[in-house]
Amino acid sequence: MVALLDIEGTVCSISFVKDVLYPYFLETYAQAIESIKYPITADQDEISHILSGFPENAKQSKENLHQHISTLVSNDIKDPVLKAFQGKVWKSGYAKGELRAPVYPDAVDFLQRSTSTYIYSSGSVAAQKLLFSHVDVDGKSADLTPKLSGYFDITTSGFKQEQSSYTNIAGEIGVDAKDIVFYSDNINEIKAAHAAGLATRLVVRPGNEPVADAEKAPFTTITTFANE
Repeated sequence: MVALLDIEGTVCSISFVKDVLYPYFLETYAQAIESIKYPITADQDEISHILSGFPENAKQSKENLHQHISTLVSNDIKDPVLKAFQGKVWKSGYAKGELRAPVYPDAVDFLQRSTSTYIYSSGSVAAQKLLFSHVDVDGKSADLTPKLSGYFDITTSGFKQEQSSYTNIAGEIGVDAKDIVFYSDNINEIKAAHAAGLATRLVVRPGNEPVADAEKAPFTTITTFANE
């Protein structure tokens, strides 16, 4: 069987993204755009190339850009341009040693013993690779990317609550949907994956959004990867 893993609330605490990564981005992203000229065009540098994907109004001035980014972040909008920009900012933070990913120990053990594991997150593939290459293991940064077979995000496969996204992923991996087990803390993602024919595991962790008993009853629920 192939394992397909969500990140937040599944292999690491949902609070890491909300309480560490997002605040770090908001506190430091201004440094990444200091040299940007307005209106933003794609040919200035790597950052401007990413930001050129924002709406025209957001690219006209520093104030407009800050306002647009703030709106996206505060409303938790899964915008592909924002995700790519966040990935660049987090890359710098990981490189400086200011960020390490607190992956659950049982998830680390699962990754180390698994043979075919993929990641599917709303965060960009680049951000996923950063996270798994800087995992906090016993206070030190460990690279778990050699244990992963591939990565998917909303730009490669579609949104996570859409059935077609999981069909796309099965096609990309090259296996039947029934041969994939999808792990997530989000019941709507679990429902979409199940509708596409995947086996599913609803992951229950401290701090995750509670799921009503009636909603989770049809699905297998786990609290650890120890027995997976």
